[in-house]
Amino acid sequence: MLDSQVLVRETDFSKLAHTWEELAQAMAEQGDTTTPAKLKQLAEKTRRAELNIAFCGHFSAGKSTMINTLLGVSLLPSNPIPTSANVVKIRGGEKAARVYTMNGDVVTFDPDTEMEKLKQFAVDGDTVESVEVTYPGTLLDEHSSLLDTPGIDSTDAAHKIATESALHLADVVIYMMDYNHVQAEENFNFTKTLKDRGKPVYLVVNMIDKHIDFELDFESYKESVEEAFANWNIHPDGIFYTSLAEPDHPENQYAEFRQKLLELIAGREQLVGKSVRSAAEHLIEEHVQSLKRSHAGKRQELESKLDSLELAELDSRDAQAVSAALAQAEAQMEALKSSTAQARAQMEKDLGSLLDNARLTYYSTNEAAASYLESRKPGFKMGFLFAGKKTEEERKRREEALLAEFREKVAGNLDFHFKELMSKQLQAHDIRDEEYHARVHATQIEITGEFLAKHIKDGAASREYVMNYCTDVANAIKLEYRRAGLAFIEEVVGRLASRMEQESAAQLERIGILREMASLHEQLASLTASEENTRERLQAIMREGE
Repeated sequence: MLDSQVLVRETDFSKLAHTWEELAQAMAEQGDTTTPAKLKQLAEKTRRAELNIAFCGHFSAGKSTMINTLLGVSLLPSNPIPTSANVVKIRGGEKAARVYTMNGDVVTFDPDTEMEKLKQFAVDGDTVESVEVTYPGTLLDEHSSLLDTPGIDSTDAAHKIATESALHLADVVIYMMDYNHVQAEENFNFTKTLKDRGKPVYLVVNMIDKHIDFELDFESYKESVEEAFANWNIHPDGIFYTSLAEPDHPENQYAEFRQKLLELIAGREQLVGKSVRSAAEHLIEEHVQSLKRSHAGKRQELESKLDSLELAELDSRDAQAVSAALAQAEAQMEALKSSTAQARAQMEKDLGSLLDNARLTYYSTNEAAASYLESRKPGFKMGFLFAGKKTEEERKRREEALLAEFREKVAGNLDFHFKELMSKQLQAHDIRDEEYHARVHATQIEITGEFLAKHIKDGAASREYVMNYCTDVANAIKLEYRRAGLAFIEEVVGRLASRMEQESAAQLERIGILREMASLHEQLASLTASEENTRERLQAIMREGE
């Protein structure tokens, strides 16, 4: 709540009144047809710096009789039936009585000679909007008013509206109760509402002449009243116990109550300055609630759509959970899209690393290769007798020796590890396929005499030449393994791609639902933001008018 100030200059109240009119205009522009009218009433009251003391309570609590007694003149009807059906306002000033009708007419009366007619209007809730009486010689001056409101227990909705309309103009509320009905739940609810709105509230327990002392001493009765309100966390600004039927009743606090009213009237400007601010803040909140009601249909429609969308283990009404789930699903979708390419790259990297680190040539390999290459030189010959046959046999022996050397190194340093690596590729992605596993282990890279021969190059049979030859053969063997490995990798990638398509379809469906949920939450948040922005904008207008 904004800090209150004591307004002692007429211009201060006029400035505030202008602010309330600005608020009314801003609310009207948003389509509010109720609250702006209340603000305009508040503006008129503020401009006059008028103190309004509202009397509320059940119809039988004696409000009208109490007001007549306080004024010293019978201006209000007082019967054992519901009297005021409208708010009757009484203030000091020259004698006058006005009735404001629902169609905008004003009917005037002489309060001295035509009060009976006026009282008839006071109980007419159908055609009369409000009744105002000014009368001199009472405790009231022209800037102070007493408001007699319809009983809060009335079953007539118009009466309740009339009481509510008076409360936003009330600076102080006197809540009157019949001695026998103090602890009625309606009393607690109504007074708590008033205190929550920041209104000064004084309780008057009337008709204490009904008290029978031998049943319960009066002090105990008073303690029970105060305790009952305290249990509802209601702390009134004062409690008075009165009897108009027995003015000399020993517990009658009528005089103290009247003195309190005089003190309130004397402190009019400070009370009004604080009260009108509080009333304006309440009307701002009332407007925001009106805006929320206008959004209720749209909000319910959006929430119904949310309830119709279902995903396992997700509360569609939880905006944060929906947002987190959507972010996670979109991240998983991106991971799915890149998973196949990443898997291919990783498998190719692992294959390349295996081939790069597989050592296929040793000293023994080089020696066997040198001997083999020597047998392949032009002019190579063994012996003199039967030289052709012996030479061919020697060439064959040296070829077999080199083939055995490479086959041994490939079997121990490459083939086993290659098959182990390729076998694991499907398992690494949680795919089981015995037929694939069998084909991997059935892979054979043939190293033949023709394979060795095609890598022989022209040149002197130097040591460097032999080493280069061995490297060329080893690289050629690895190339064959690379081709075989890439074929298996392509097969695994195809299987992964097929699975990814299935998972992507399910994920896309989930993302679609989550995006719809998120969109609905954004629309709900937009409604809430517009309500909060309205509150902040109106509060800013109020601050600027200070």
